Amino acid sequence: MAGSADSAPQPDTGRPDTGKPGSDQPDGSDRLAELRAQIDAADAEMHRQLIHRGRIIAELIEAKKLNAAPSGHSAGQSGAAFRPDREASMMRRIAGRHEGELPLTTVEHIWREIIATFTQLQAPFTVHAAGAGWPRMRDLLRYMFGFSTPLADAPDNRSAVRAVAGTGTDLAVVALASADEERWWDSDAQQNSGQAEAGQAKAGQVCPGARVIALLPFLPVDDTLDLPPALVIGPSPVESPTDLFIYACASAAMTADDPALRVLRGGPDWTLFASAETPAAVLPRITGCACLGSIAEPLAWPAGLASKA
Repeated sequence: MAGSADSAPQPDTGRPDTGKPGSDQPDGSDRLAELRAQIDAADAEMHRQLIHRGRIIAELIEAKKLNAAPSGHSAGQSGAAFRPDREASMMRRIAGRHEGELPLTTVEHIWREIIATFTQLQAPFTVHAAGAGWPRMRDLLRYMFGFSTPLADAPDNRSAVRAVAGTGTDLAVVALASADEERWWDSDAQQNSGQAEAGQAKAGQVCPGARVIALLPFLPVDDTLDLPPALVIGPSPVESPTDLFIYACASAAMTADDPALRVLRGGPDWTLFASAETPAAVLPRITGCACLGSIAEPLAWPAGLASKA
């Protein structure tokens, strides 16, 4: 009978569960401790995987030594360890599988820090750039190449490119931020009508020993980041993707309504542009034009670059 001494006590449904002794619900502090333990476990696993990656890189270096040509470099390769095609594929996979609250920009920077650091272990390199100490350029270089990569402040873009050609191991980054920048792809010999060097440049080099291998940024970046669009120049033997070819030509030779061309930057007497068409198709059609190299097409064209010619 209700209210009798032998009736079962009824739960007080109006009293909130505090998670304290006597409650069958977990305390809020217990949940926080559990989540923090999961974070610690994730951090430890990431560290283990980095160590594992380092061991693989060490084995890769030894394997390259065993497969080295008599000159000390792997057959058909320069002394550099750059693989623009592999890097572009990796960035595309990262963008394709990314989800959640962590910004893709942060993920890309972390990965590029890892890539650059392990590349340094295989073959040390320096990045040369005009204005490497300027805030925007320095942000771009550190974002793309991490904090372990040495930076060299070149007096101008041409000097940065020549440094790459001279070392065979370094990179140069040329910002596409100024319409009146010097014609950095022209060597003195080319300006003086040196036919041999001009011919080599048309074969896909900025100059003998250096060529365009990438366009930055490659993935979309947050609006809060002010990163200038730029071309990466690497040693000529480095193979790069051929999604797009980079060309330089006299502006008078450009066809403004050519749908196959994407203008990167133009000056009073020159134009830099990208095209999926090969040099065999472009060079005969546009006079005064040279191919400077090739790149992987970025997932998002950097802000500040024209969309089409």
